[in-house]
Amino acid sequence: MSILLSIALLIGAVVTANIIQPFFKRIPEAIILITIGLLFSLFPIFYNYKINPEFFMFLIIAPIMFQEGQSHPYNMIRKNSKTIIQLSVFLSLFTVVLVALVSSNFQTRWPLALTVALAAIVVPTDTVAVSSMTQGLAMPKKLNQSLELESLFNDATGLVLLDLALTFFTKGSLSPIEGVGYFLFVALGGLAIGAVLSYLLVALRLYLNFHVSSPQATTIPLNLLTPFVIYIAAEHLGTSGILAVVAAGMVHNWEKSKLQLISTESQIVTATIWKTITTLLNGIVFVILGLALPRIFNMMVSFGWVLSTTLATLALAIYLAMFLGRFLWVTMRRDDHTTDFFGRHHSSDRQKRARIFGLAGVHGAVTLSLAMSLPTKIHGHAFPFLNQIQVVATLVILISILVASVALPLVLEKETAEFSEADLVTTRTLMIDSAILKIDQQDFDSNLKKALSQTLQTQKITGGHRLDRNDFSNDFLPLVSTIVDELNAYLESDQIQERYSETTIAIYSKIIQRGLTNPATKRHPFMNLNRQLRHRAREIRFHFKTKTFTRKQRERYQESYLSQHPEQRKQISSFRDNRQAVWALNKEVQTYADHLLATHLADEMIHHADTKNVDRIRHLLDRFFDLVAHDYQRVDVSVPSALYIQAFGFEYNFVSNQLVQKKINSALANQLYHEINQAQTLQLMDITTE
Repeated sequence: MSILLSIALLIGAVVTANIIQPFFKRIPEAIILITIGLLFSLFPIFYNYKINPEFFMFLIIAPIMFQEGQSHPYNMIRKNSKTIIQLSVFLSLFTVVLVALVSSNFQTRWPLALTVALAAIVVPTDTVAVSSMTQGLAMPKKLNQSLELESLFNDATGLVLLDLALTFFTKGSLSPIEGVGYFLFVALGGLAIGAVLSYLLVALRLYLNFHVSSPQATTIPLNLLTPFVIYIAAEHLGTSGILAVVAAGMVHNWEKSKLQLISTESQIVTATIWKTITTLLNGIVFVILGLALPRIFNMMVSFGWVLSTTLATLALAIYLAMFLGRFLWVTMRRDDHTTDFFGRHHSSDRQKRARIFGLAGVHGAVTLSLAMSLPTKIHGHAFPFLNQIQVVATLVILISILVASVALPLVLEKETAEFSEADLVTTRTLMIDSAILKIDQQDFDSNLKKALSQTLQTQKITGGHRLDRNDFSNDFLPLVSTIVDELNAYLESDQIQERYSETTIAIYSKIIQRGLTNPATKRHPFMNLNRQLRHRAREIRFHFKTKTFTRKQRERYQESYLSQHPEQRKQISSFRDNRQAVWALNKEVQTYADHLLATHLADEMIHHADTKNVDRIRHLLDRFFDLVAHDYQRVDVSVPSALYIQAFGFEYNFVSNQLVQKKINSALANQLYHEINQAQTLQLMDITTE
């Protein structure tokens, strides 16, 4: 139960961070998550919280790295293989040497093997933390890609170097040939196992897609289990589980690129699930870091002031050494294939990118996991300097996050959007209203038009529009007045005068006068809530007074009343006849109003870009005709999928025309195309084709 509660609290912490993030936009999300984790450490269940490294690597790091592998196309990995090796291997080794040299010059009395172990722990970088700090900043795209490629593979480098350092510390010696052989076995073995097992699992999923009755129920869970199965298999065989899941992710990316139009629904659902899971897990990593801080602080208190100051200074020196190493590595590179990532050699752009690359060397999840995975005992004796190494590693993580969160906004310029939010909202509204007007012009049932229009309205950010007093602005009332005049003229036309009595037409004309004229007044039926409440109160008093609560009681009371007042029977019969005639006339007026809205009024509003009133007019008319027909219950209308496809086609055409006419740019058009695709996919997944 405590495990389930811990997981629920960790998820709750991430949700809390997402809720409060909009109120602290200048604070990176990673720092907010760490702070919330620190606050959650006050809960009794998290007292003296200690990370279980096996749990951490298996349940958190493995799926994160699998998704990272899926997000990088295989062709891009192959094209930049030399850069990846340089970043994840040679730069990592260069950093380890620098950190080991810095650590050995401090009065820590650590053996050389442990200084190398610490260096291996702090080598892995975390691009997730960097991305949370560069939101809204103009990070060079290629430079950001180099950070992602580095982070994708240097985790395994750190793991292997840590194993080598611990082996050397345990045995007291380690030959270079043995070390290189072990490195190649762990790294290449992990990649091979991940690729082979992933290929077999992909083949199994393809087979299931064509040979089982419900493939989604099988293939999606199988995909979700893939990183865990492959990680366990690779670790069991003594290779790198991290590199194995990265390789598996790349194979799955290759599968997706080759099978783009096969089992599309499964691919959409799987991608959505993985995006949600990894976002949640990335947040949990920093929450766990916050939970671990009180234990680290208690360790420093137990060390005393002198040793704690020494360790903090060492952590700062290690960070500066890593920053300098990354800066020099980028500055001194002369390879042509690194020019795209870091700019031309000796240029000002190269110097700027070198500084950014150094600052972006943020450490996080894997560094924390490696530090906490150190064994507590070796040969039956306590692991020496264990707490000191864990404290230094945690301080390096915090320093890298704090420095990057302050320095990156100073080095990077603010991102300039290719379109403003106001432009997006305005164009989206025009697009949706244009599609609705096109739908209104089609020749099919008005209930279908109404249901389809309501669905399209949900594409807007604020959802369906609700009438309130602020809607009845100066530019809206003249449109209402125009509609009233047109409807009254229709009532006076020959076709209506010949088919309906003067009494019926007079009644309906009065309904229009009260229901649509000056809708902002208190007499408007949609606005007069107090009047409706008083009417309901009178009904309740009447039922209690006459004791007519059931249908049979009301029928008996009505028959008794009519027997005592026979003159009322004729009036009631006349009223019923008029009511039926008014309902029939209401349907005809509604059809005419639909035609009216879809012709010259709609064209005029679109021509003047006055579509903000289209939704208001449509809503007002729908409510009016429903109230006249006493349609207080919602009619369930099944909209055929063909109508949705037609409506989304109208939206596509609108965006395309706006782009051709250069009223919007390509970035804004792509955003709207993406939104239409999402809406279309979601809607069509919920529709049962007849």
